[in-house]
Amino acid sequence: MKAVVFLIPAVLLSTAMAWGREGREGRESIPTKASYDLHQPAPNRRYDYKQSLKKPFMYNGAIPFWGHHGNSFVATDFIRLNPSVPGLKGSAWRSKPNEYKEWEVEFSFKAFGQSHIGGRGLAFWYTQEHAIEGPVFGSKDQWKGLGVFMDTSDPANQRSNSVIYGIMNDGTKTFPSNPTANTNNFGGCLRDYKNSPSPVVVRVSFIGGTLKVSADTHSKGRKMVNCFEQKNVDLPTGYYFGVSAQGALVGTADDHDLYTFEVYEVNPPPKEKAPMRPHEEEMIKKGRKVKIDEKDKETFEEVQKIVEQQEARLREDSDGANTLTAEQIAQTVGDTQHRIIESLNTIHNKLESLGAPVQPLESTSQSIDEINTKINSLVASLHAMEKVVQGLVEHIKKQDSNKAPDIVRLVKEEIRTLNSKMEDMDSRQASQHRLTQHRLVKSTSWISYVVFLILIQIMAVSVYTWYKKKMSINEKKFM
Repeated sequence: MKAVVFLIPAVLLSTAMAWGREGREGRESIPTKASYDLHQPAPNRRYDYKQSLKKPFMYNGAIPFWGHHGNSFVATDFIRLNPSVPGLKGSAWRSKPNEYKEWEVEFSFKAFGQSHIGGRGLAFWYTQEHAIEGPVFGSKDQWKGLGVFMDTSDPANQRSNSVIYGIMNDGTKTFPSNPTANTNNFGGCLRDYKNSPSPVVVRVSFIGGTLKVSADTHSKGRKMVNCFEQKNVDLPTGYYFGVSAQGALVGTADDHDLYTFEVYEVNPPPKEKAPMRPHEEEMIKKGRKVKIDEKDKETFEEVQKIVEQQEARLREDSDGANTLTAEQIAQTVGDTQHRIIESLNTIHNKLESLGAPVQPLESTSQSIDEINTKINSLVASLHAMEKVVQGLVEHIKKQDSNKAPDIVRLVKEEIRTLNSKMEDMDSRQASQHRLTQHRLVKSTSWISYVVFLILIQIMAVSVYTWYKKKMSINEKKFM
């Protein structure tokens, strides 16, 4: 028990001494204690799948937009950057440079081995050159750009590992033998990520000229604890993202597996407009050429007045004492049809002169022929109904006077049934007519439907009025 009590202060003292070397060499940027503030993701960021790596990694025998090099190989769930063989190294690099001024990267990995010293380790790169094998964590020395290193070696032999630190290089400086006590190092922290049960998540963000690095060793990225932060960092666009790893040259080497590598653009510019559908631009241009002037509006209003006049005449005929015959109904319908056709032709010519897409004349004439056919069919039905009613009246006259009241009662019941059905049909027609009237001003193609509904309503009300008056006259004869 006493040995344990004395061992804890010794470990803390050795850690402080390892990090304190930078103070003796005149630097003040590396913290002497770990910061446990949580690092939240950027509030305005957009995921870029073309710069990211997620399982399954392979597609048609290759990694889309990426390449792996050296002794690395791709499995189903991870990319093994280097196996646990001394001296082996490997890397994975994106094939095209980064285009974003501000960005955020989150990657997850595992480093596991039999010894607490695994050296070297795994490195995150954002450099001008890419995919060049070298002695620094499997990549080239004297790089230009940023390197963030997950180092499990212990060059000072003071057990100050595992450690995370960052180094900026202008392309001329050589990687130091003891990076944690080097002047090029601008930040670092101790994190016990080796042999972790779940992948360790590291977030590297570059926003507003400030570089911030954080890590989560046990919560799968839900609790990202700040590691270090450096302001006034120059990381231009056009550099490449990459990850590399290297095992120890002698002794027990570690396996380094990469699980995810996600890139986000921070503060992306707003989209100017959504992409257009096929031929949408042509339709917009053609629509801008079509302009409706005052004369065209007057033409539309004239058509609307014609419909209103016919509706008013229909109400007068249905409320009046006179009954329209089939010939009169057909004549009224024909006059209305010709007036509306003249207005439609006028509108057709107007729109055609303006260059708007209009319905062909052939289809218009075909619609008129269909309307004429329906009108003739309705007139024939009216004549047939007249004959049926006349036959019914003659049959009633021939019946015995004793049976006449029963027959009259039956006829009255049939009339009431017919009356209720006609009223229901009239209400439906009126509702449909109002809906059609509302759409008439917006599109001339609806006029044919309005005309057809008016004709149906005229015929239905006229037949009903004629039939009711006919039966009332016959009923008075038997009273």
